[in-house]
Amino acid sequence: MVHEAAHIFHNCKRQTIGLREIRGREWLLEIDFVKRETFAYSCEAYSRILAHGGGPSARNILLSELEKGLMLSEDRVDVAEYLDILREAAAARNGWKRILGRCSPSRPTPWRGLEVA
Repeated sequence: MVHEAAHIFHNCKRQTIGLREIRGREWLLEIDFVKRETFAYSCEAYSRILAHGGGPSARNILLSELEKGLMLSEDRVDVAEYLDILREAAAARNGWKRILGRCSPSRPTPWRGLEVA
């Protein structure tokens, strides 16, 4: 359920649910296109970790158990990145923001792509 709800966040426009666009923010959450499945799987796993783990140490134990029994059959998810995102989220005070930050598109900088001679 959490996995599919996470997809709604990047598939639903703000205007669709009655929110106005905010300076170029058309979607509920800006998720990098290639990280959409990573985002959904990370949200799903993190929600289970939070539901069953009280503090940071309990979350880390649950994350270790998840790593041992991991069976992701999704080709669109980089397993190493997925686990790294979950490690960061489990250690953080607000892991949801960490997941979002890791799955958001990189903002291009004006100098990106310019070669320096």
